[in-house]
Amino acid sequence: MCMKTVTKKLSLMALVIAAWVAFAAPAAAEQSLDTELEQYWATERELAVIEDRLFERDGMFGVGLFAGLLTSEPFFHYYPLGGRLSYHFSNHLGVELGGSYMISSYTELTEFMEGELQDAFDSSQHTQDRFLWRANAMAMFSPFYGKIAALQQKLMHFDLNFGAGLGVVGVERPQWNLDRPQPEGLGAEDKIAPEFILGVGAHFYINQDFVLRLDGRGYLYQGAELPSNTDSTFGRLSFPVEFNLGVNYLF
Repeated sequence: MCMKTVTKKLSLMALVIAAWVAFAAPAAAEQSLDTELEQYWATERELAVIEDRLFERDGMFGVGLFAGLLTSEPFFHYYPLGGRLSYHFSNHLGVELGGSYMISSYTELTEFMEGELQDAFDSSQHTQDRFLWRANAMAMFSPFYGKIAALQQKLMHFDLNFGAGLGVVGVERPQWNLDRPQPEGLGAEDKIAPEFILGVGAHFYINQDFVLRLDGRGYLYQGAELPSNTDSTFGRLSFPVEFNLGVNYLF
């Protein structure tokens, strides 16, 4: 009787184990499949998607021409024409020398003053500095590189850059005798003033040799001493902003 009881218990245990294996095996297999899929997709997500640059400029020189527009001054519009010479230590870092000649014209405000004052109008007394030329040196940093689809027809490679530097600006500066109770204009005189430069730009690669450039430049300098700002150093600070379109040749 005892032997039969043991046999029944062993048979029952075997049945239970068989049933557990039958139910557990598919669950384990499903869990194993899920684990494998997770590992697969995790590996896919870790694959590098950043490709090497198509256009290199490491160790290359660049020379270019540009034209632009400066409209932030109240008395004159400016149309700079200039050139640049650059050297690239790497694809991200470079230095640049630049210079421009400033073509100028009166703004509506100056034309209005000229019309109101007639023969009494003197641009050297009734306006501020008139820019004549600029020369500067800048350090350039290009941290971003990418590509865009031009009209969904052609991929265009580009980089975005930032820069800072120092330069000088040639100006026609109004001269005033400020020691008199009533300030007296003494005409204008050519001067050279130092300035600090900040810049940002986008460069579009036409091919390995030619680059289309769109640049913005801000120039911080100290302007003329006028009857309206004799007691304020900061009041003489000016920050004209210029936008340029140009082309560079890399070699």
